[in-house]
Amino acid sequence: MKIDVNTLKDSNEFLNLLLANIDTAVFIADERLKIYQFNDSFLSLFRRSDEAMVQMTFGMASGCINAVRENKPCGETSACRNCILKRSLIDSLSIREPHEKKLLERIFYIHGQPVKKYLEFTSRPIVFQDRRMILVFIYDVTKIELSKMELEKKQRQIDMDLEKAAEIQKNLLPQSLPEIPSISIHWFFEPCRMVGGDIFHIYKEDDRHISAYILDVCGHGVSAALIAVTVKQFLDQLHAQGLYRGEPFPPEKILNRLEAEFPFERFDCYFTIVHVLLDLRTGTLLYGCAGHVPPVVAGRNHRVKVLDRHGTIIGIGQDPPLKQYATKLLPGDKLILYTDGLIDYFGPKGQADNKNEFYSLLKTISDKPCKEIVTEVVAALKRIRGQKAIDDDISLLAIEYNGYQA
Repeated sequence: MKIDVNTLKDSNEFLNLLLANIDTAVFIADERLKIYQFNDSFLSLFRRSDEAMVQMTFGMASGCINAVRENKPCGETSACRNCILKRSLIDSLSIREPHEKKLLERIFYIHGQPVKKYLEFTSRPIVFQDRRMILVFIYDVTKIELSKMELEKKQRQIDMDLEKAAEIQKNLLPQSLPEIPSISIHWFFEPCRMVGGDIFHIYKEDDRHISAYILDVCGHGVSAALIAVTVKQFLDQLHAQGLYRGEPFPPEKILNRLEAEFPFERFDCYFTIVHVLLDLRTGTLLYGCAGHVPPVVAGRNHRVKVLDRHGTIIGIGQDPPLKQYATKLLPGDKLILYTDGLIDYFGPKGQADNKNEFYSLLKTISDKPCKEIVTEVVAALKRIRGQKAIDDDISLLAIEYNGYQA
C-alpha cells in the first residue's frame, strides 16, 4: 500500500513515533524550564519513569545536583544564575534564535546516586497555541568526553616523557668540551619535536688528534632519537678502542664499521653522517661523508671551501666501501658541520639556493671566531624563519683551528 508523505507529515502518531525512536533526548519547556513534553530517550538518559516527570522543571526531572540538594526548581537554586543551560535556553527564547551545541558538565542524581555526565544541548524557540516555548535536544557525550580526557592525560604523560628524553638527549651532546689550546668549539642544537634524530660529538683522541662527527637519522621523534643514541654509543666504543690501542680510527674505518653495524634491514632506518679526524700539529683534516650535507671550511679573507666529496648514506649497503678524503686547515680556519635542517630554513624548504645562501653568509662572517659565527648563523636563521615552527632538527657545530699549541 502506498503511503502519502503529506499524510505522514500531518500525523501526530507518526511524529510521536519519530520522537520515541530517535536516540537524542528531546523535551519541550517554557520560560521557567517547566517540561511539557519529552521522549523516551530523555527518560532513558536520566533513568526516570514517565509519572515522575509530570509538571517538573528540568532540574528536578533530570536529577540536577543543584535542584536535588536544595529541593528547589530551576531558577531558584543558588547555582542557577551561573547555569549555562538555563542562560542559553532563556536567551534562545528571548532573542528567538537557536543555540547550537553547547557542552554541559553536571552531576545528576540517578537512582539516588550522583553520576557525572557530559551533555551537549541544542535549543530551538517554538510557538505552540500562541505560547512561546523551547524545543531542546540533548546528546549524551559522556563516553566521548571521558575518552578525550583519558587521551589528554596520556598525552600529558607522553609530553612529560618526551621532555625528560629531550633532556637526556641534550646531555649526550658535548656539554664539557675538551680543553685543547689548538682549537675552539661552539655549537647550536634545536630538535623539532622535543627529541630528534640529530646528534654530534667531539673527542680528544690523544695529544695530537681530535675527532668529531655529526649525524642525522631519517625521521624525527622518539624512534629517530633512539637510533641516534644507539649510533652515539657505538661511536663512543670505537673512540674507547682507539684510546686503548693508542691510535684513533680514521674516518673511512669508522664509516664502514657503521655500515656493517647498522644495515637498513635490521633497524628499518638509515642515517647520514660526517666524521672528521684533525691532526693538530699539521692541520691535516681527514674527513668521510656518508650522504650528509658537506662540511664547510670558512677561513680568513672571506674564504669558504665546501668539502663536497662523499659516499652514500649509511644503511643501504656500500659497494665499493666508503672512502675518506683529506684537506688542510690553516690557523684561523673554522670547520663547519651541520645538518640539512639548518639550510632548509635559509629560504623555501628544499630549494637548492638555500645552500648557496648559507655559504654566502659564511663568506661574509668567515673572519669571525667560531662562537660569533654560530651566533650570527642562528640569528640569520631565526630572521628568515620568523615564527614558523620547525619540522626538522637543526644542528650546527663549529671547530676553529688555532694552529698547533703544545
